[in-house]
Amino acid sequence: MRKSTLILVIAIAIVCIFTIGVFSVFKKDILSPYDFLVKEIGNNNTRMPAEMLYEINIDDREHLIFYKDQRGIVACAIIKKKPLSYSLLRISSGIWPHISEDPAVFKFSSYEYNKGRAWVFWGIIKDSSVAKVLLNGEEATIIETKGLRICYTMIIPQKVSVLNKIS
Repeated sequence: MRKSTLILVIAIAIVCIFTIGVFSVFKKDILSPYDFLVKEIGNNNTRMPAEMLYEINIDDREHLIFYKDQRGIVACAIIKKKPLSYSLLRISSGIWPHISEDPAVFKFSSYEYNKGRAWVFWGIIKDSSVAKVLLNGEEATIIETKGLRICYTMIIPQKVSVLNKIS
């Protein structure tokens, strides 16, 4: 009896440890990219997100998040999905949305993408008569969210295939 009881206790312990491990892996996946950003930056940082403005899925693994921080500054973060969580690739410098008298204010950020660099050009449009914005020669997407007009465009390096020529 004692040997079978010991085997049963060990089997139950293994099942419990496995269940806790699986749950912890899936719990990390429950976080949204914005929730990860909030957790990653931490509460004692002035760049701590206070309000999400807009999220764009760049591809299956990367997200572009526009948010207001604790000071009211609009910033842009690039988050990458990893197998068990996310990683923060870049936070751009921010824009005070209502201080400048300029009709628009623009920023750009770059980050490592595959084996090259990807670029995010973005800004806040303050002049309501602006209907189209060109950033780095590309027409920007304009989104209106929470009283702001944010524009952005991205340059993502394409996968380059090498062809061997047979002479």
